[in-house]
Amino acid sequence: MTRGPLAPSAPPIPPARPVAAVSGPRPAGSRRTRVTVTVGLTALATVLSLGAGLTARQWWDGDAYPVADPAVTADRLDARAQEVYAALALPDAELDDQPTSSPRHQAETDCPYTGLSHLADQFNDAPPNMPGVVTVSSRWTLKNVPDSAGQSALRRAAAELRRQGWDITENATADQRTTLRAVPPGGGATLYARALPGDRLAVSAAAKCARYPENTPIGADGNPELPPQRLPDGLRR
Repeated sequence: MTRGPLAPSAPPIPPARPVAAVSGPRPAGSRRTRVTVTVGLTALATVLSLGAGLTARQWWDGDAYPVADPAVTADRLDARAQEVYAALALPDAELDDQPTSSPRHQAETDCPYTGLSHLADQFNDAPPNMPGVVTVSSRWTLKNVPDSAGQSALRRAAAELRRQGWDITENATADQRTTLRAVPPGGGATLYARALPGDRLAVSAAAKCARYPENTPIGADGNPELPPQRLPDGLRR
């Protein structure tokens, strides 16, 4: 049997070449994003660490008292007491100048240490006070204020001071004494008006504890000297 001519064979298929990985710089935006996130997380961790350290230290050492000139504080209390006197509207009342109720300014070292490091001191009968820190107060008393007039005056003062933006934190009667306690706008002090036995009414003001500057004049009692008390305008002696 005669065979015909063979068909030409197909050329061999070359082996497939592996695809080379794409090389070259990565997109700059992606790298910047990773760097930004890393820096942000590091900063956040640092802030949280510092915050935790400061908080723990603050709990241990206590809050630092603000710095204030006692003389300036005393003048400010007198001005606030003038507002209370005006709100009481007792033009017929007179100043009670008895020794037990004489007008006075006072700067007292009555500000305890704060913080957990001094927690045990709070259980003492006389806990130690922080040196260089005082509270300033002012007080005067009115006489010839019958009980009914005094009660009406306290109600009137509460309404008027509230209208002026004061925070009335107490207006109640206990132990036969009615007390009005009010905080002026902006805080910084608390003022009291109390109806007392014997047809009297006392007005007092007290500032929060504050550290006085190093150059503050000191009196014979070891406390800062205060200026003369300014009584309310129109108050009769």
